[in-house]
Amino acid sequence: MSASSYPRWFATPDGNTLYALFSPEHWVEHQRMGGHYQRYEMEVKTYADRLHVAALEDRLASGALVSMGEAEYEQQVRHIERLKRLG
Repeated sequence: MSASSYPRWFATPDGNTLYALFSPEHWVEHQRMGGHYQRYEMEVKTYADRLHVAALEDRLASGALVSMGEAEYEQQVRHIERLKRLG
């Protein structure tokens, strides 16, 4: 994937997990779990991390994840972050 393909925003179809893929080496994930949420910010450092990014891109290409625009992503993040944060 070319550098011009980043950043990208997408979610699971139910909207419970949101992803912001800023580059092949950096992504942020928000997970809603009932009335709580978790936020993960990841820097790719290992081969397993690279496989995770590749799997996200494959899931997006196959339609298992839903592409979003930046404004929609930010609105959904604000909604999730109103919940109590775990951890």
